Amino acid sequence: MNRFFTILAAVLAVCLLFASCSSAKEEPKPEPVELTSVVTTKILDHKGASLGKTTLPQWIDAYMDFGARGVEKLSDFAEEYCFVAEYQATNLNAGQAWLDGFEVPQVIARQLQSRVESLFVGAAVGAPEDDYGTYFENVVKTTTDVSFSGAKKIQDYWVLVRTYDPDIKNTYEDAYHLYVLYTMPKSLLDKQIANEIEKAMDDGEMTEAQKSAFDNVKKILADSGL
Repeated sequence: MNRFFTILAAVLAVCLLFASCSSAKEEPKPEPVELTSVVTTKILDHKGASLGKTTLPQWIDAYMDFGARGVEKLSDFAEEYCFVAEYQATNLNAGQAWLDGFEVPQVIARQLQSRVESLFVGAAVGAPEDDYGTYFENVVKTTTDVSFSGAKKIQDYWVLVRTYDPDIKNTYEDAYHLYVLYTMPKSLLDKQIANEIEKAMDDGEMTEAQKSAFDNVKKILADSGL
């Protein structure tokens, strides 16, 4: 896990243009180059097509465009946290094998850890890295290493996608993209996370700055969730 609060530096490159001698022959300007097209994707088939469905489920479209948080903005999932696992396979048999071996806790734990990490980062903005970085990394890992109850599978879905460049004829790649959507009630998960944070705060060696950051974490969680 990357350490928190890494200071980002932007390096500005200043280019100096020297005028050539007036007696030197001016070089001709290059002809404008026409930009080539970008790689394009096209949906060839999907799980619901055989049932007469002509469009993808809303949550698939939302996830493709905006990720899991985009799915949570749909009215059907307004009170849920959404976790989406995805996989790419060359054929449906390989995709089904992935689904059969799919381990829900691991997928949710990875995505949940990222959300809790962001929660701690937001709670300690401007804090010295030495006070928070490694300590919070350990707390985030401990907080999300426990088992959480309430996960519910909503749907799994596959989409056959062709990727190609329109300027290159007869060259393309077809792949099955598989998605599995799980949800957890926001109120339930927030409570479980809050309980784990309370346990972490029992550490008698926490500094005042760390305690303050923990209080901020609890407030953010209570006000706006993960």
